[in-house]
Amino acid sequence: MKEIITDIQSKLNNNLYQNEEHVRFALVGRVLQALGWDLWNPKEVYTEYRPIPTENLSRVDYALFTGSEIPWVFIEVKAVGHVDANLPAIETQMRDYNTNLTAMFSIITDGKKWRFYYPQTGGQFSQKLFKVVDLMNDDVGDSEVFLRAFLSKSEIENGNAEQEAKNYLKFTLKQRAMDNALPQARRLVDEPPYPSLPQSLIELVQKAGHTITPEEAIEFIKSYKPVEKAPQVVPPKPIAGSPTGISATPDIVPGSAALSQILEVSGLMLKGRDYVSAVNEVGRHKDVHPNTVRDKCTRQLGLDTEQFKALLRDKSQIIFFLKAKFPEYSNNILDHLGRH
Repeated sequence: MKEIITDIQSKLNNNLYQNEEHVRFALVGRVLQALGWDLWNPKEVYTEYRPIPTENLSRVDYALFTGSEIPWVFIEVKAVGHVDANLPAIETQMRDYNTNLTAMFSIITDGKKWRFYYPQTGGQFSQKLFKVVDLMNDDVGDSEVFLRAFLSKSEIENGNAEQEAKNYLKFTLKQRAMDNALPQARRLVDEPPYPSLPQSLIELVQKAGHTITPEEAIEFIKSYKPVEKAPQVVPPKPIAGSPTGISATPDIVPGSAALSQILEVSGLMLKGRDYVSAVNEVGRHKDVHPNTVRDKCTRQLGLDTEQFKALLRDKSQIIFFLKAKFPEYSNNILDHLGRH
């Protein structure tokens, strides 16, 4: 998959996708095939699908099925560079496609950016956006992870894609609500009845339809900083001593390799290590590729790289988040991260 993404990047840089049809067949179709969809089976990959049977002109570029009569995914394709300026109109178009038959996911793409929506949730269609994958600017590994997580046939069939989308959307919407509310909250503390900043933030976020605790408000305020783009992960150099050239270490949380790797990365970052070097070191210790570690710290938590790094700006924040995610391992989390 990485080779395909890299090749697509090269073709995009050379302006080889000249129109919508090029993007639709030579780019999107290629990605779908790599993710396990049978392009040659119209019952699985239905092009020019009519989501509203009575409207002959309403046709979505792709509808993906997995054996039922209800489509799982709608994909609307535009020419390269023809989405951003027309996004509100395209989102309205997608909303209308989901009027009669609501797909689990709807995707808007020009080949460069893939915008993932979860139409099953409430609110305006634009608020259903839970992830944007940017093939030209995101790390290739990140792009592969998210495309597989949310668009591979196997992940959609087994239900993992929908659950991950729900987790991701819930976290994203709450974070977005806090981010949007913080400037106004700062202004309100200087006006009668002079609320505290956390209380002001809680009330504004509640008006936006989300509930946050005082602890979450305080942690968000303390950690609020402009985020930087994550640097690309470089695979680690092998260490002599094992058949693979890497020496594996036992999990610090018996029974949960995922949490063990997350805690080790978190512990290194709390000691001052940057994300890339922490991931690489844990990969070396565990005899796994860094992308495996990164997947546990991001996709499996319903986060992207920047969100995970944001949690590590304050130790109490990452502890709070992981305890909520792994309540059965609360003591292990406190034992490990409490030492840093």
